[in-house]
Amino acid sequence: MMKTSLAVAVAIGLASFAGAVDQALVTQANDALARATTYLTTKVASGGGYGGVYLADLSDQWGEGHITRAQNWIQPPGSPSTGFAFLRAWEATGRQEFLDAAVQVAHSLVYGQLACGGWDYVVDHSPDGAQTWYYRHNREAANALLTKGRNQATFDDNVSQHATRLLIAVDQALQQKDPAIHEAALAALDFILRAQHESGGWPQRYPPSGRGYGDFFTYNDNSIADCADVMALAFQAYNDERYAAAVRKCGDFIIKTQLPAPQATWAQQYDMDLRPAWARRFEPPAACGGESVGVMRLLITIALFTGDEKYLKPLPAAFDWFERSKLPNGKGWARFYELKTNRPLYFTRDTYWLTYSDADMPTHYSFQSNWSPQRVQAQYDEVIKQGLAQYKAAREPKPLTDEQRRTSAEAMEPRVKEALATQDATGGWLTTSGDNVPKGQPRLDMGFVQRQMKTLSDYVKLVNGR
Repeated sequence: MMKTSLAVAVAIGLASFAGAVDQALVTQANDALARATTYLTTKVASGGGYGGVYLADLSDQWGEGHITRAQNWIQPPGSPSTGFAFLRAWEATGRQEFLDAAVQVAHSLVYGQLACGGWDYVVDHSPDGAQTWYYRHNREAANALLTKGRNQATFDDNVSQHATRLLIAVDQALQQKDPAIHEAALAALDFILRAQHESGGWPQRYPPSGRGYGDFFTYNDNSIADCADVMALAFQAYNDERYAAAVRKCGDFIIKTQLPAPQATWAQQYDMDLRPAWARRFEPPAACGGESVGVMRLLITIALFTGDEKYLKPLPAAFDWFERSKLPNGKGWARFYELKTNRPLYFTRDTYWLTYSDADMPTHYSFQSNWSPQRVQAQYDEVIKQGLAQYKAAREPKPLTDEQRRTSAEAMEPRVKEALATQDATGGWLTTSGDNVPKGQPRLDMGFVQRQMKTLSDYVKLVNGR
């Protein structure tokens, strides 16, 4: 009787909530997600994957640079990011078509997985691509041309990491019932484990080439942080202790690579002897104001993951360095500070001469910025105040009440209506902002599409209570 009464009460509550929202808008949001998915999977996708931005008529496409129609772009907002947009729609609605679209992207990643287990920036579905890159699916190929291509994957710009994340997520959604996706996910994780140096750091590219900064341990662009994040996700998904151990090793690496006081921060990249090293010609060995904020945030994340306070101990000295290293011009911090002297370092715009002057800096790189280390310090202060266990428990996701869902859904309605109003007849969304495409020309920017789909999915999920 009690169970029956509870079920009736829940049903009444859901019905009451449903009556409080604009059901016509919910239907329109569902339909818009379906139209977008149909358009993307049948008209835009190539080999099941995606580029980063397209001309409105799909006659040309780009990643960070130009790519061919047969190529997919892996760096966000390319294929993996689009796969997550489909997964989010599936989680919000339970509709199979969205899961199928995510599976399609996962299979494109399986196709483009290198023999080493990771990914390069591009997956090429053309016959030439199969000879330019040594893909894992060609390992047993009798044709020697299919096993002699490039076989070095990258961790730069969240490439191999995000591809692996999507495979893990789709594998979990399918309950590990797609053998190709499951096997590729585990192979990718084995690759990331192999790439982690005994010191605990990850290089920018792997396997090593023996030349250049690609072999160096790289904090730049959150490369190491993204590797640690994937290992933590993998541990949650597969409960394999090797992945948790990799996260701990990464934390130990961060502790080892903190620069000596009073310059107790981090460099962008380190050589095999864990010394700050040159990368590109405008990336000197130096204390780094930009990437160090991400490193500090990662230390807190690792402390919460492991429950070990030792990963918090490097932070006070780093906060002190930031406090002492503010620029007098009020623009925050320099990206680079000379080792030992702590003087800000810059480069000249055209000649790239290393200089102490910020009068003629290149514009393509953030040589000065406010990276907001105070936000990390505020989080650290709360962790210390509450303790790791309590801080983590307080932030575990909790089910929303009907009132919270209703209020959140109503707050989203203007953005949902805007997304619906701007969806074009094809099912996509065009914008004129962004790079690559000639300025002002309408384009299908996959990052913009993903944000619109996220708005619709989040709204539907709130209403459905999923």
